[in-house]
Amino acid sequence: MHTYDEECDFTVENLWGNVDHYFLIHLINWFLASLVIRDAYILHLWQVLDEWIEISAQHILPHFAECWWDHLLMDILLTNIPAIYMGMKFVKWMGYKEYDWLGRKGKKSIKEWDIFYK
Repeated sequence: MHTYDEECDFTVENLWGNVDHYFLIHLINWFLASLVIRDAYILHLWQVLDEWIEISAQHILPHFAECWWDHLLMDILLTNIPAIYMGMKFVKWMGYKEYDWLGRKGKKSIKEWDIFYK
């Protein structure tokens, strides 16, 4: 069984070795999440929180154990962010409504966000 915390040297071979079905699952998952949530701000907060939870729970769930660059580079920068970007572009292209779950559009500061008043 392949574990993601065996070879943590930051090399091209190790990076390429971690491009597997989980890489594709991350892309598909965040693309589909973009179609459901339709708020890029919430999606980016959620994906960073998701990685933080993986790091926090890796002593309980060993399959969450990954090298530092796997969490940061492979998961966040190479899969999650591009998939969210592509998903939001697809939402715009299809003409679907984008949501503003925090009520921040048109506001000048975080103090004015609707989430704090409704």
